[in-house]
Amino acid sequence: MNCVTRVLPHVRETPDRTAIWTTRGATSFGDFGRLAAGAQALARREGLRRGDAVLLLDTPGPLLFATMIALLALGITVVFVEPWLGVRDVEHVLRRAAPRAFIGSRMAQLWALRVRAARRIPRWIHIRDVARDGNGGPLECLDLDPATPGTITFSSGTAGRSKGFVRSHACLWSLHEAITDVNRRDRLDGPELCVFPNLALLHLGTGRGAVLVPKSWSRRSLRRVEALCRQSRPASMATGPAFLLRLLRVADSSEAFGSLRAIAVGGAQTDCWILERCFARWPEARFTHVYGGSEAEPVALADAREAVERSRQRGRFQTLFVGQPIPMLETDPDPHRGLRVRGPNVAERFRDGAGAARDDGSSSGGDAASPDDRAPAPDDAWHEVGDRILADDEGWWYAGRAARPLEEFELEQRVYADLGTSACFVYREPGGRLVLCGEGVVRRVDEAGRDFLRRHPELEEVRDTSIVRDRRHRARIDRRASLARAGRRDEAGSR
Repeated sequence: MNCVTRVLPHVRETPDRTAIWTTRGATSFGDFGRLAAGAQALARREGLRRGDAVLLLDTPGPLLFATMIALLALGITVVFVEPWLGVRDVEHVLRRAAPRAFIGSRMAQLWALRVRAARRIPRWIHIRDVARDGNGGPLECLDLDPATPGTITFSSGTAGRSKGFVRSHACLWSLHEAITDVNRRDRLDGPELCVFPNLALLHLGTGRGAVLVPKSWSRRSLRRVEALCRQSRPASMATGPAFLLRLLRVADSSEAFGSLRAIAVGGAQTDCWILERCFARWPEARFTHVYGGSEAEPVALADAREAVERSRQRGRFQTLFVGQPIPMLETDPDPHRGLRVRGPNVAERFRDGAGAARDDGSSSGGDAASPDDRAPAPDDAWHEVGDRILADDEGWWYAGRAARPLEEFELEQRVYADLGTSACFVYREPGGRLVLCGEGVVRRVDEAGRDFLRRHPELEEVRDTSIVRDRRHRARIDRRASLARAGRRDEAGSR
């Protein structure tokens, strides 16, 4: 097995078809294949081979994805580190993954200079060297053990310390099956409008290609995306609620996004009103509500219109109905212990040295990992998602993190409905007091009147706090960071 075999037929059979659109131009599958072959030639010259790990860091685009495809095809594990992770987290990641090379842009290399473990990586390669070797010959694709590590990625860390996950070639193959099936049922021909860069790789495998949304979601950037969409006519999009809300501000006055026929929404809890506005903007599109986690994506799916209707019927401000688990997964939604999943699209938890051991068993640099550390987990291992899922005759309902009392989650949801906003959260202080924190909540509570505090006698204080969102989805509330930004109690407005 090799997950890259998903892409190769399109490189060979439809070389003139566009693979990637960016605000800088379009790249065909043929050009993409030549870039990947050049990346392989460069990797061979640098002495990289099957079993090595390589840190890859650049702005999403043809060079990044071609280099990733090239390395995966050779059985080299690709390590991704988000630039916004803390230095200590990055240090831990790189020391354990022990990459033999770092391929990145000049900006990425300047960023990496501050991390000691990055400075210790033996080979630093500028990613633009890939483009200089465009005549690298045919793209080679090795036959690999399905359990061969393909990628190592890390969670955003909003629920605690950032966690690492290893996706084998078998896992990446199943991930492709699970996610692209959402859009493949209608046999869509147009490309995917990609908000999440990792999905671009999957849609290279479908042959549909990807329109990449820039990291900046400014009005200027979205106008550039609008111009791209007029040319490419994207048929589908997977997004979180934050980008969806930004897009609505442009899409309401533009026909450029009218080609969308399948829209999947996930990554964070979505306010019902956001989806209702989208239903009005794209009345003919099929909307899918996606529930998943860093371990497995997706875990459960629901028709978004049904999910909103059921959530509204129960007085929910957010879309908490998540439907049914996907067939390829085995699940255990224990409401006390939290959801556990196992199946082919579930990533392995990163352990020391995962993906960094050569075929001959020697270490590829950095801290040596013991054989037990590198040994794969049993096939039947359960993975703890950490969410509380309540199941009834209608399906699954998201009910917060399992480590948090259900009563606090329910209180928070009632507050959202009463105040008409989810830009706030309930926080239990070390002494046990429950405090409502959020943006402009003091004013909102005043406007709601005395009935609000009577309905929620558990709340002992209301405090204005700037909300910090996670850097990946820009939708989830990072509670620890929000409280840290607020500082001492006497520096924030409170009631």
